Amino acid sequence: MAFSLQQGINAAKAGRTQEALRFLKDAIIEEPQNADVWVWVAAIIDDLDKQEIFLEKALEIDPNNIPAQRGMAYLKKRKRDEANVNSDHLSDHTHPISPFPPSRQATRQTLTSTWPQSSVETLASIATGDGTRPEKKTPQRKTLQRLPKLTPFEISMLGVVVVVFCFIGLLVASALFDFQLPFLKALTGSDAARVTEPPYPGAFLFEDNVYQDIQQHVGLPSQDIGIPVSINANPMIIFFQSQVDPERIQLIYETGDYISITFSTKKNDTILIQPAASLEPGLYCLQQPQPAPSSEPPSFWCFRVKPVILGE
Repeated sequence: MAFSLQQGINAAKAGRTQEALRFLKDAIIEEPQNADVWVWVAAIIDDLDKQEIFLEKALEIDPNNIPAQRGMAYLKKRKRDEANVNSDHLSDHTHPISPFPPSRQATRQTLTSTWPQSSVETLASIATGDGTRPEKKTPQRKTLQRLPKLTPFEISMLGVVVVVFCFIGLLVASALFDFQLPFLKALTGSDAARVTEPPYPGAFLFEDNVYQDIQQHVGLPSQDIGIPVSINANPMIIFFQSQVDPERIQLIYETGDYISITFSTKKNDTILIQPAASLEPGLYCLQQPQPAPSSEPPSFWCFRVKPVILGE
């Protein structure tokens, strides 16, 4: 018999309960598969539920343990008579589970320990009164789990997520397959959503779904031939299958000032160019300088801006 267990038994027989619990707690850690340890712990505590836990553990280790069997039977009888004996305590009747007459010791069945150290320490803390009763393990059954019910808010948020993903999918599809979305202009405020493939290669002023030709000039134009007029302060210029480099092209106002532009590209060599801000009325030209060391004059594509004023 281990030292801690023997010291706990001696202290319990002498009525030193707290000292006995300390020794028996050490004995639980030293000999977790010794049914005698668990029976002695059950014998000196008052809590009926904890006594049942420890006796069940003892019987799990040694089903033939006589004191554990007597103690479990006694507990069942105590629970049946609990209404009439509320003031009574099992520790006052330790004889039913009193461990082992000196002349005879029950045969213990040696089992391989399957309890992790953390579980042993938890049960040891229960013995000192500072733990809680562990839940009994029941065999797991394979059942079909029910899906959690969603609140109305969660359902609405799920709907928003679905709509957003659908919208993103439409945008990606329109970019991949080059088709227009009727509602995109209203959402973005841009004519880019309505751009279709121009009728032939060249430069165009795109306005109200109409392509107006912009003539290419070598050098600044001397007359207004091939210079369309836009009634939009933020017009869109489209180059279709033209030898234009959007990284090098510049927008120049009639005063000589350079205007910031933005551009995007689509399929079939289509380039969309717009000014970064609203334009003042006047003549504007897109200029593409010739790459050095060429001495040829740059090319120009010009248009006029004349916004419509209400009341005119």
